[in-house]
Amino acid sequence: MAVIGREFGERVRSKWFLISTLFGPLLFAALFIGPPYLAFKSSRSVDLSALVIVDGTAQRIGDGIATELAGGLMATDTRRAKVVHVLGPEAGRVIDSLRQALSSNTLPAVALVDDRTVANGDVRLLLGGSAPLATSERFQRALERELLRLRVTEAGLDIEQAERIAKVKVSATVERVMRDGRSGSAQVNLIFGAGVAILLYVVIVLYGQIVLRSVTEEKQSRVSELVLASVSPRILLSGKVLGIGGVALLQLGFWTVSAVTLLTNRGRVLAALGVASTNMTIPAVSFTDLIPLFAFFLLGYVLYAALFAAVGSIVSSEQEAQQAQTPVIMLLVGSVALLQPALADPDGPIARTMSMVPFSSPILMPLRLGMASVPVEELSVSICVLALTAIAAMVAAGRLYRTALLMYGKRPSIREIIRWIRLDA
Repeated sequence: MAVIGREFGERVRSKWFLISTLFGPLLFAALFIGPPYLAFKSSRSVDLSALVIVDGTAQRIGDGIATELAGGLMATDTRRAKVVHVLGPEAGRVIDSLRQALSSNTLPAVALVDDRTVANGDVRLLLGGSAPLATSERFQRALERELLRLRVTEAGLDIEQAERIAKVKVSATVERVMRDGRSGSAQVNLIFGAGVAILLYVVIVLYGQIVLRSVTEEKQSRVSELVLASVSPRILLSGKVLGIGGVALLQLGFWTVSAVTLLTNRGRVLAALGVASTNMTIPAVSFTDLIPLFAFFLLGYVLYAALFAAVGSIVSSEQEAQQAQTPVIMLLVGSVALLQPALADPDGPIARTMSMVPFSSPILMPLRLGMASVPVEELSVSICVLALTAIAAMVAAGRLYRTALLMYGKRPSIREIIRWIRLDA
């Protein structure tokens, strides 16, 4: 317990722990609130009254497009985009003469509409260097409405009825029904499952690296020689892994509460900023649902922390550690590479098989739990296999830690590492 308390207290009292802990909510706020707010501000800042429409059509649809850009026939804004009516090759010369204004940001955009626009909707749009992409989106919507009116008028139909028919949209509410009868939004479940998996991956990598650096620094500074005089290597390694794991659990809990709070109040925050939005619905998670998530995080962290500690004990410098940790990192990266097929089919053969493999189950099984109803048999087998592998990794890392921590000079060979692991406790 003394080793655990030392490792936990030393890192919690660090100012970098406080900074990184508070940085999490700021990052979540930037991800959840920043994009819709910036998109809203970008669309509001586009002034299309300075746009120039070069109209080469016989129907002169440029005037109608300018009216649509201003808000339609009932709009109170009297500003209109400038329309230049040209015919034939003169349109190209007019656009070439306007390129200088575009390059100097005097004009936000220049649009060329011609007979191909009327026939099949093709349009050429030139944006100035500082014009946002929302300019093209708004122009395309205005052009679509004007072409609809033109074709409806040519067909002799009622414009209002035609617009009502053309604006029919399908809004499907997709729910995933679990084996136990519960249901929930499939999109929300997908976001929740992917978020849990990525968060666990980040925490395992982050704190596994801390274990690696801690072991390497103690070996370089010879501090471990003094500590091992009063504490056995196995207790020292276990205390280091569990103490740092407690820090990881504390930070993960704070980040989780912050993320849930931001998601549930996202609509209110955006509404206060003037952006229309709704709160995101978080899937109902009971205490019994949290137990397997906690188990996979704890066992996954212990497994990879033991592997990182083993790597740190056999190297003599941080440069060597960066190279030697590559196989461990690749195991984690391989798990993340399987996220896409697991998201597409959480009960498919790839997701089910790899969620039984101990090196990928800490990432993939929580993802499956967030998206689908996993059979109790599969969940039990996955946890048992992961637990046995984590215990074996801790035992092997402890034996390697005991021998390699006091050895300096050349890096041991694979044969020597295997011999040290096979030594009796």
